[in-house]
Parts: sequence; structure tokens; C-alpha cells
Amino acid sequence: MKLEDDILIEKFLRNELSKEDQNAFLERLESDADFKQHYLLEKQLSEALNEESWSFADQIDNKEFNEYEALFKSDEIQDLKAVIKKASHKTNNVGRGRIISFISGFAASVLIGFFLLKPMFEPNVLDTNGLYTEYASLESLPSFVERGTNNFGAILNEGEKLFREKKFRESLAVFNRFLDANKEVSGAYIYAALAETELKNYDNAIGILNELATSNLIDAEKAYWYKALISLKKNKIDDSKELLEKIIKNNFYKSKEAKELLDKL
Repeated sequence: MKLEDDILIEKFLRNELSKEDQNAFLERLESDADFKQHYLLEKQLSEALNEESWSFADQIDNKEFNEYEALFKSDEIQDLKAVIKKASHKTNNVGRGRIISFISGFAASVLIGFFLLKPMFEPNVLDTNGLYTEYASLESLPSFVERGTNNFGAILNEGEKLFREKKFRESLAVFNRFLDANKEVSGAYIYAALAETELKNYDNAIGILNELATSNLIDAEKAYWYKALISLKKNKIDDSKELLEKIIKNNFYKSKEAKELLDKL
């Protein structure tokens, strides 16, 4: 293919041709099969190299992916783009096909590699969800079964049963109904708060625990432990640390676990 045709195709792709030249270009596409094939290859290559494709990380809002944006803007990647663009001006169609095949998988390969290698370079990334799951230990929460079969006991048992079946919305409704009538069972506050947490209603969960913390119940101090865990799940690391320090200082419920968890934050 002639160099003039390469220039013509490039101008067409950049919308730099006059209306008359555009019409002539389109007519040639219909009548010249070789020219059309060459145009399609150039078009595919151009789309693979356009700035929108290479800078797609700019569109990602989650700050966790800012590193990917930096990667794609790095000097090494910019140099590679320049090499590929230079190679794209060669006239060997077989070579172009190989270049295009390479480019089509390049971006995906970089991202996949980055995802796989990131943990190796960041071994100390804090897994707040994992820590919450480990220390909240929902499966080992105290049971209400021993409270008997009276009216309040039956309600607590039903709420616990639904919670353990992971029917958190239904469980929350039961515990809320209980707390409307009876505010003397700390476990009901804790189950309700944890159900709200599983439903991602973190502010509601903290509100329930604040009510427990300011009550006169003998184990009201348990509220601080669960507030610390919920703050951790919300990625409020400083809030969680402050609560853990309070637990340790006052030797509250789970003070040993609080020290252990604080050392991990």
C-alpha cells in the first residue's frame, strides 16, 4: 500500500478531509477491496491506540484504582505506546495483524498482571472486612435458648433463629419489636445492631449500640466492642482504634481481643 494511501486513511480517521474528499474516499472503499481491507486494519489499530482507550483509568472514581491510572501514565507505558505507533506505519499487513493482536490483549494483560502482583507488593494491606468477620464471630454469639418459652423468651429465640439463618431483615424486625417492649436484655441490642450491620445500615447499628452503652445494664460495656468492629467494617480505622483503646484502658468486655486487634491496625 502506498504511503499516500496511509496518509489519506489517517486524515479520514481524523475527520480532516473535505466533504468532497470524504465522498471520494467512501466510493473507493466500495470499489477497491485491498484499499478497504487496509482501511479496516488502520481503523482497528487507531481505535486500539486512541487516548480514550489508553486512559480509561481516568474514568474510575474508586481511589483504590488510582495506582492503575499512574501505571498507564508511567514513562514505560508511554514509551511502549510510541513504539507501537511507530510500528503501525509499516506497510506489511501481516505485521499489522500481529501488532493489532498484541494491542488487543495488552491492556487486559497489564491489568490482570497488576491485580495478581499487587498483593505481593502490598502484603500489609488491611483487610477490614476480614478482621470484622474474624472478631465479630457471628456464629458464636450468645444464645437465648436458655431463657425459656415465656413470651419474651419466645421472641428472642425467634429473632436468634432468623439471624442464624441469615434472614437479617426478618431478624431485625423481631428484635426491634422486642426492644420496643423490653430494654433489659443487652443481647437483643447486640443482635439488632449486627443485623443492621449485615444490611449495611451502619449508622443505625451504631445508634442501637449507643443506646446500649448509655443504659444501666450490667454488660452495657459490650457496646464498645461491637462499635469498634462496626467502625472497622466501615473503614473508620481511627474511630475503631479510639474505641479499642477505651476498651483496653477500662478493661471492658473483650479487652484482650481489643489489644490483639489494635496491634493489627
